[in-house]
Amino acid sequence: MISLVRNELMKLFQKKSSWIYLIIIVIGVIASGIIYNAATGEQDDNWKASMKAEIEQLQKEANEAPKEKKQFINNEIEQKQKSLDENINPTAVSNWHFMNDVIYGMTTLVTLLAVIVCSASVSSEFADGTIKQLLIRPHPRWSILLSKYLSLIIYSLILVVTLIVSGYLVGLITFGNGDFSAKFFEYTLEGEKVAELGPQFFLKMVYYLPSLLIITAIAFMLSTLFKSQALAVGIGIFVLFVSSTLGGLIVFLAEKYEWAKFLIFPHLDLTVYALQDHILGDITLPISLLILSVYYVIFMILTFVFFQKRDISI
Repeated sequence: MISLVRNELMKLFQKKSSWIYLIIIVIGVIASGIIYNAATGEQDDNWKASMKAEIEQLQKEANEAPKEKKQFINNEIEQKQKSLDENINPTAVSNWHFMNDVIYGMTTLVTLLAVIVCSASVSSEFADGTIKQLLIRPHPRWSILLSKYLSLIIYSLILVVTLIVSGYLVGLITFGNGDFSAKFFEYTLEGEKVAELGPQFFLKMVYYLPSLLIITAIAFMLSTLFKSQALAVGIGIFVLFVSSTLGGLIVFLAEKYEWAKFLIFPHLDLTVYALQDHILGDITLPISLLILSVYYVIFMILTFVFFQKRDISI
């Protein structure tokens, strides 16, 4: 199996597109760093004194403001006071702010590239006419397909590592090395919470991996179902982008129908658990993982059973 996986990885990296996708991520990170640097102002090291002065000024305005505006001003005072109480500099910018605000958001690009590669993996063998050469080897079909799948998982993880490493280096060069445990405000559906920059970023990335695994499993399944590479890739990309929309719609359905909670789409974004403990009312992380595991097993069974019985005549 190791030799088969090694061979599939060699085939994967012989394609120019595999290297181009890695370069796209690096270029995207560099461009994002330039934009983020231009969008953020300079850090105010004397921010506490400035914040206190702003609070005093807002308190004066609140005393003179009409009733409808007073609540807005009081909310602003409360937010600034909370920054002082938690010792959170709202003007602070570091590589870990960049990682949380930008690099985590770029996981969508990683997922897109992984879907493209996975969707084309088997279908491209049919499109190029190399599927017969692949299956005449003295190995069972399932082992050949599994080696392909494992090589794609490894490549997807390489995309993730490339994003994190390039993001950290660009952030380090552009913004300097900030405090890994520095506090910041994370905004959630349940309100505002205080979190630590570094741990929160890696927590989100850990929660992102199961979602990536499921999405790539769907893309790989589509690759075995369709001989047309363009069709497999197109449907894979469509599923990726429609999943977030359906996830939002199912959240509303779950309020009326209990069965909606067990559909796959609301559970594809597990990073929400980095912000809150429950989704869809009473669903927790272990339940979401269990639901995703069931779907994953179904996708894998369908993929391998179909490939075992598939006619490879081309």
